[in-house]
Amino acid sequence: MYTLNYKISHYDQAKQILKVDATLPSHSEDVLKLFKGKVKLLSFECDHPFTESNPYILIEGSNSPIHISYTVQVSTPGKHGFYGTVSEQLTIFAGEQVFLFPTPLMLSGNFTPSTTIKSVEVVYDFPAYTSCIVPFKHTETSSLCQSPRWCDVYELLKSAYTFGNLKALCMPSENNSLHIHLDAQLDLIDAPIVQNIESLFQYYVDLFNMPQHTLSLILLASMPEPILGGCGRHVICSSFNPYEVRDWQLLAHRMFHSFMDTALPLSDFHMPPNLWLTEGLATYYENVALNVLSDNLKGELGIHVDKEFNRLYTRYLYAKLKDSTHFAFPPMAEKYIRSVGKLEFLHYTYAPLIVKYIEDTFAIPPQQPHRMLRILLNLGSHEPFSMQKFFTLILGPQVDAFAQNFLFEDDLLPLWYLSDSSFFTPEELIDDLNYFEYLLYSWFVLEDPTYKMAELSLPHSESCLTLSEPNHLSFAHPSIEDQVKTYSASLYQALKNQCAKFPPQ
Repeated sequence: MYTLNYKISHYDQAKQILKVDATLPSHSEDVLKLFKGKVKLLSFECDHPFTESNPYILIEGSNSPIHISYTVQVSTPGKHGFYGTVSEQLTIFAGEQVFLFPTPLMLSGNFTPSTTIKSVEVVYDFPAYTSCIVPFKHTETSSLCQSPRWCDVYELLKSAYTFGNLKALCMPSENNSLHIHLDAQLDLIDAPIVQNIESLFQYYVDLFNMPQHTLSLILLASMPEPILGGCGRHVICSSFNPYEVRDWQLLAHRMFHSFMDTALPLSDFHMPPNLWLTEGLATYYENVALNVLSDNLKGELGIHVDKEFNRLYTRYLYAKLKDSTHFAFPPMAEKYIRSVGKLEFLHYTYAPLIVKYIEDTFAIPPQQPHRMLRILLNLGSHEPFSMQKFFTLILGPQVDAFAQNFLFEDDLLPLWYLSDSSFFTPEELIDDLNYFEYLLYSWFVLEDPTYKMAELSLPHSESCLTLSEPNHLSFAHPSIEDQVKTYSASLYQALKNQCAKFPPQ
């Protein structure tokens, strides 16, 4: 068994580039494979012959240690802002941005450590920052992960690595395992906000029955651009504006992953066709968990859990009924989906509604909420996860019909009861659908240049409605159209608008 050694240092701060030097063991096999993954590799040097073959770098086997040196780009654009940053004030990155790991490490087991890799040691050769917040912290300038299992490798890759001059707001005590650190530029966090963050953390402590869970939360300013540093079991780093509802949702989402990945440290929950379940639960709880925020904050930000599920279901109906080309697929087809856009829709719109429907319909009596999560936790992490066993425990004799309709087929989820016209004015609903159209466009245009973004407006929708009904332009079976019209007249108009623009061929 051998140790992997990495040293990370600044290469060019102005260009947001880090340098990585690594020592890999001698390798008796013909080829040592390094997995590139999400690393934005700018240069690569090795003292042994090598070739590149995506997604790997292939190094010829050797009886002597292998030394590699490479540079990587940090602060690349991402879904929630820039991924990492490098400066004199802050150096932040996720492990998956910098590490080229050999495949034997990537193939570590769920229940047993790697049979070939004894440990992973990382040295940080940075200026004298006052704060070093990293996974598997060993000294103030190093990490050491011993006997790595799959969950440890996942943590090395997903966690944030944060270096800077940070202010500690909340440190662990006998009854608190939450660390909160602030970027020096962030001045929006006051005592009530800290109390609400602690309430959110405590919600998950109680939900998972995990009082000893330790989490370091690094909150950054959102200017000039939001930053996501990484999200692991024990370290989460991102920009945070306490006066943005979406930032609270993202914080709740990331906290859920932190607790679930600790309670159930299995690769099963991070691979298709099970990944949609993990993301569906995380998105469901990113909304439900916000109920624990103070009434003052919820009132100030307009947070209403039922409103958020109404928003999700309205978006779901709009997408499914306006465009069957992109959105007609069942959740259990996840393993075969290659479209990033379809996966985004599945994970963050479709899947949480499946969770919502199950929780509302099968968590009976009402005093037994969180049915799906409780059954997951009772299954434990001592054996591979079985989706069939899981849903059978939840649904009992109804499992076959439910699976046929909603897991292996894409029947429309019947959440019509989420209707409430008080949540959104017609103008607000159209504005939200326009924002959703922008999201859909940003997901799909890179893989389908012909994808068009609709622009909705109330007057135009109403005029199109007048034109479309006499010409019998339909977006669904008449019974579905009637249900949509009852659920939301504005949504009905928006879908009729799409029919008028793109009539059936």
